[in-house]
Amino acid sequence: MKTRSQRTGSNGPALLASEATGSKDHTMTLRHVFSWKFLFYDALLPLLRRLGPSRCDAVLAGLGRLASAWPPTKAAQIAAMETARDALGADWDVRAARKALAANVARFVARDYPLDGLTRDEVFSRFDIQGFEHLESTLAQGRGAILLGCHLGAYLAGVHWLYRTGAPVRLLVQRPGHVSGFLNEQIHRADTPHPQSGFFLRRRMPAGEGAERLVRARMALRDGLAVYLSGDIPWPSCHARPGRFLGQSRPFQSVWAELSSITAAPVVPIFCLHQPGGRYALRFDPPFHPNPATAVPQYLERLESLIAAHPSEAVAHLTWPCYLEAGDALPIPPPARPSFLAPAPLVAEG
Repeated sequence: MKTRSQRTGSNGPALLASEATGSKDHTMTLRHVFSWKFLFYDALLPLLRRLGPSRCDAVLAGLGRLASAWPPTKAAQIAAMETARDALGADWDVRAARKALAANVARFVARDYPLDGLTRDEVFSRFDIQGFEHLESTLAQGRGAILLGCHLGAYLAGVHWLYRTGAPVRLLVQRPGHVSGFLNEQIHRADTPHPQSGFFLRRRMPAGEGAERLVRARMALRDGLAVYLSGDIPWPSCHARPGRFLGQSRPFQSVWAELSSITAAPVVPIFCLHQPGGRYALRFDPPFHPNPATAVPQYLERLESLIAAHPSEAVAHLTWPCYLEAGDALPIPPPARPSFLAPAPLVAEG
């Protein structure tokens, strides 16, 4: 017997990271059965879904508050929010914002599981969509599109919605672990042009494999597909550009901007936020053609504006070590020995 969690594979830190492990299944052990991941994803969440969206969401909010009640966790969240507030010049009530952030912790970790087992119409009924016509019109031009996502809010629920629409999307990210059965099936399909399995990144990827991924991404864009990347990845490599985010200066992955420059494919930013009652707000920004030299600061400014308006959605950015550790001392390696598309060990993505 094998769990879905083991089929998708994840061995990153705590609740917050995933790493590609290939398609090989792993036999269930007693250790797996008693792990928090098995209990949360394979035991608790299927039960919560039966309660309906509102009650499921309320229980997840309660679990998040409970998990964040431990004094060291609470103190760390308050400190991170104070730092971010000062960096953004925001006027948050830190105590109130911290409580809202805590309520979103379990929602964030649940990923797109609350949408599992629903019909297409049932999924669509839980989303408020703004700007999808930007992606539709861009794809209609036949040049492909670069979907620029991030780790704000319910980002994997947004990816789930995209696949439900039938949009031709390929994910140029690490294989996401612990996702719904529907999304897991979609990302393992091999019967479509440009199979998704050929796009997944992994940590410490050799330069040759990374170059192959970029070639595949260019071919997919040439054939009119959308390629999804994350724009908020701290990435000390020769394929990064300097940026300042929440008061910290560090290099951020810039492949998305360079890929757009090479292929002329427009960039369409996408953001998905949690809404009350188990609903989601999915927004597509207007397409643009970035200047690689200024693209990273421009995008991070846009992301910061959303965090300033919705601090409780920044669970990743206010809790993941890769955003909290001092970044000013991290140099951008010179391009003399490129490790093409090789994610740094610092990064947690999924």
